[in-house]
Amino acid sequence: MGEALRHMGQALSLKREAFVWMDLNDRATGDALVLVVLTRLLIMLGLGFGLLGLATSASGIDILFRSLLNAAVFWLVYSGITYLAARHLLDGNGSFATILRISGFAYPTLLLLLVTIRIFDNGTIAFVVASLWFLAVVTHGVRYESELAIERAAVAAGLGLVGWMVVSAILGYGLV
Repeated sequence: MGEALRHMGQALSLKREAFVWMDLNDRATGDALVLVVLTRLLIMLGLGFGLLGLATSASGIDILFRSLLNAAVFWLVYSGITYLAARHLLDGNGSFATILRISGFAYPTLLLLLVTIRIFDNGTIAFVVASLWFLAVVTHGVRYESELAIERAAVAAGLGLVGWMVVSAILGYGLV
């Protein structure tokens, strides 16, 4: 996991080397899933949920399961919409698997929710503000993977987020 954390730091710093590694390393998909799960757990802790309490009661286990499922569904759906936008709408290249890895390695940026939720007493606004770094990381990854200009990569990353908001509204999911 040390190698994955090093590449996560590179991705969060928008360094191309991280995206090349994600493109060439199939194992990075599992690492991305671990980052999504750990980030969701840290967000829950930061919002005042006690993991011991969540793990020892039926309602707590239900909340924990739903939260982790929501994170995984966000990761998959967001990545799919971003991939489809980059590949088919904006005529880019690349693979879904690499976009999935990129968004998984970008997911820890959403820890900014813990700060923005206290600044903006509105979950939707806090999510949008906290998502800016996430979108920057995904944009740079899509730029590399899809061989798109930075502006077009940003459109694909943004469409992924808008698409997720539509899907989450339809399914009744939370935003992240």
